[in-house]
Amino acid sequence: MTVAVADQGTDRAELQDLRDFIEHMAVGVVRFRADGFIDMMNPAASHMLNSLTGKDGADNIFDILRLSCPELRAKVAGATDAAMILDRRRISSLSGRQNITLSLTVTRLRADVHMALLKDVTRLTDMLAFAFASADLLLDVDADGTIGWAGGAFRTLLDMKPQDAVGMPLSHLISPRDRATLAKALMVIGTRGRLPPLLLRLANAGEQRCVLSGLMVEGVGKRILLTIGAPATAHITAEPGVRSRSEFAVDLEGWVRNGHAGILGLLDIEGWQGTAAGLDETQLGCLKHSIGRLAAEAGGQDAVVGQIGDGRIGMLGSTGADLAKLAAALEELVHSFAAGARPRVEHTAINLDAGALSVTQSVQALRLLLARFGAAGTAGAAASGLSGGLAGIIEHAGGQKRALADIIAAGRFTLAYQPIVDLWDRAVHHYEALVRPAPGPTGHAPTPAEFVTLVETVGLSRELDLAVMQRAVAQLPHTDAAVGVNISGLSIADPAFTQRLLDQVAGAPPGRLLIEVTETAEIEDLAAAAAQIDRLRAAHVRVCLDDFGAGSASFRYLRELRVDFVKIDGTFVRAAGQSEQGRSFVRAMRELATSSGAATIAEMIETEADATLMRELGVAYGQGWLFGKPAPIAAPVPRVRRWRY
Repeated sequence: MTVAVADQGTDRAELQDLRDFIEHMAVGVVRFRADGFIDMMNPAASHMLNSLTGKDGADNIFDILRLSCPELRAKVAGATDAAMILDRRRISSLSGRQNITLSLTVTRLRADVHMALLKDVTRLTDMLAFAFASADLLLDVDADGTIGWAGGAFRTLLDMKPQDAVGMPLSHLISPRDRATLAKALMVIGTRGRLPPLLLRLANAGEQRCVLSGLMVEGVGKRILLTIGAPATAHITAEPGVRSRSEFAVDLEGWVRNGHAGILGLLDIEGWQGTAAGLDETQLGCLKHSIGRLAAEAGGQDAVVGQIGDGRIGMLGSTGADLAKLAAALEELVHSFAAGARPRVEHTAINLDAGALSVTQSVQALRLLLARFGAAGTAGAAASGLSGGLAGIIEHAGGQKRALADIIAAGRFTLAYQPIVDLWDRAVHHYEALVRPAPGPTGHAPTPAEFVTLVETVGLSRELDLAVMQRAVAQLPHTDAAVGVNISGLSIADPAFTQRLLDQVAGAPPGRLLIEVTETAEIEDLAAAAAQIDRLRAAHVRVCLDDFGAGSASFRYLRELRVDFVKIDGTFVRAAGQSEQGRSFVRAMRELATSSGAATIAEMIETEADATLMRELGVAYGQGWLFGKPAPIAAPVPRVRRWRY
């Protein structure tokens, strides 16, 4: 189909109707002045032209044709006043994501040029079948989750025009409560080629329930065709649910990175351990579910609720919930399950206004706050400088930098080693070295998560990483297995750090050391990180992506970095034992890693059933209490298996 608007006498309302129709069919129409510069264009055409040129702000037809189709440029430049050119060319965009069929009509009405653009004709074939789907919204999304075309009842459901969604992340159409689920779903469809119906909530006033389905289409780049419709039955409901700590952290950081204002509420159920100990497994599960439902309902339509620690809840929303009222309701709820318990629920909140802080600093402040709240509840949060907002947390952390530097320099920490085993024969593959900070003058030792996050916040991650590696290298004579060391995302892109690391491992036997790149801090320069990882691999230091799937950047890391292993986050391992959907996520992760040449490691394996399931899903290695808790390595360990790929 080609469309060209060539009659300037056409009624304006008619033209608008035609433009709306054209945009709905993913066609762009552009009018240029005689000098080639754009006088009028619609949003769909702008999206296509920018894809063609590989840059933003394309505004001249001659520049576009010079880059993409010199023959058509010559025709346009040589046209006479009376000439009309009808031509059609298939052009590959410079960004490599799509083909565009460019249909050109040149008329010299007031010396204007009218041009119609249409994405690859094969795409319309897909759309034809797509349009007959039983759905309210139709979407064409690229592999990164960006909407390339939208159609359907957007005005009714989301109070926007379909074309306004073009270029927007798909996640913006989905309720914040369900964005972590959406991210996992896109990962599944990216590896399996199909997304079975998934129940989600839309980002509209009523958080309307919807069913999302999708299909991967191969072409110039991968595209995902998605349908969003009403549930097949009115009886289908979505439970409010409670995020795991890692999922909640992803939502929280995404909220801040997108510049949203909001409130983070924290609730701490004191005496939770004693209460939980008096309940059986069924009662405890029911209590946790009820706490999640109560918190989600109190938080409002856009609230996201997370389990930060045992009896410790985080609540994220655009407006603050009445935490005092919720705390009283939680006290009554816990008492109804454990009549002898009279729990007290402490609460506090922080405004997420970043002020003069950078996005990176804001994220660091939130990570530190969650680590301290998870370890010590509201008392730990208050001790982080919470009263001063995000800036206060950063300022308070900065005051501890000198003391932290002294701890690292003096080596006042120990390492505990946890085995990673081959799931097929249970032989030890390697050990992960885990930092255990020593107690301070008060006798209190920070949790490892709190210690590492604080070190990263004050800019000492490189010093800690090198100190841990030095200690791990010294441990090699005590085991026949390899040893893995966690390296911060803040360190891995630095060439000077890599050189110091290579100097440390120069005398170690080849293949006996492994680094795990953590996502406690996001890698900002992936190209630089990729170059340093290649240097390490060339020196026989193996590389693993840690906690894969837990962070927002995991899939981008796997795409850009060459690694040997991918460690699947433990929340996915637990979910795999509970539902087919959870199993499909792990299966998809394994397939994604395998396609990148990496072997997979499953975290948090605690039972034989976990180990059997991971093996059935194709995961090669496992780590968890079933195989051993973190502990010192006292002597060489038998049954060690060398590297297997």
